[in-house]
Amino acid sequence: MDRKPVAAGSFYPADPEELRDYVRELFLSRRGPGALPDPDGFEKSVGIVVPHAGYVYSGATACHAYLSASKFGKPDLVVILGPNHTGIGAPISVWPMGSWKTPLGNVAVDENIANDLIKVFPAASLDYDGHIMEHSVEVQIPFLQFTLGAGIKILPICLKDQRKESAFKLSQALRVILKNRRFWIVASTDLNHYEDHEATLLKDKLVIDAFTKNDVDELYSVISEEKITMCGFGAVATLLYMNVGTPQLLSHSTSGEVSRDYEQEVGYMAACLC
Repeated sequence: MDRKPVAAGSFYPADPEELRDYVRELFLSRRGPGALPDPDGFEKSVGIVVPHAGYVYSGATACHAYLSASKFGKPDLVVILGPNHTGIGAPISVWPMGSWKTPLGNVAVDENIANDLIKVFPAASLDYDGHIMEHSVEVQIPFLQFTLGAGIKILPICLKDQRKESAFKLSQALRVILKNRRFWIVASTDLNHYEDHEATLLKDKLVIDAFTKNDVDELYSVISEEKITMCGFGAVATLLYMNVGTPQLLSHSTSGEVSRDYEQEVGYMAACLC
């Protein structure tokens, strides 16, 4: 089964040429990294944290992470972890087979890896429903297509269950099935939602501090204690537990920088584990 895009035309342009040109502009923009990715060979597997809002708000921030990862070469497989905003589908939903379509073409799902994950980690399910209307994984794929070109495969995983123990078990299962493979892990998340500028900066800093200290316990504690509405904390925790590198913040921004609405901001982070 192929997965058709649901965010094209809203989160990012639906026209292929317009989309490719727009992503290029995001990389080269003042808010972006100012350079284009050009992966060559393969040095090591890495992980990145990227936002998943509309490209006009968070796309330039995401580019910082994709450029950083590209410096370590082109992987064979990209595992994309995103939160489940819809409440539909399995607690841990793994897309089983086929391909994901975007205006830039199709990207194949690694069916063998999907089946291997379910064998190692039965709490996950081969499931379409969790992904059909979800944007957090989809919006990363045009960036991957622009950055890496053809020839990669993906493993889309949508997390309704973001408990700390589930993130740990998922991370260990991924470590088993990815052993001796060339991969990227992409953790898709936005940070605090819909508070004023001061609260957004404060709460985002608490998340970023826990992340850069590689402290999953602190991450969950501050989210709970400070009522931080970060949506993809389970994806980030899974990435941290995989221990693929040292956590580094690359860029932080807010929606207010674009919308000029500083009373209802969303925070965004680009980061790398390399």
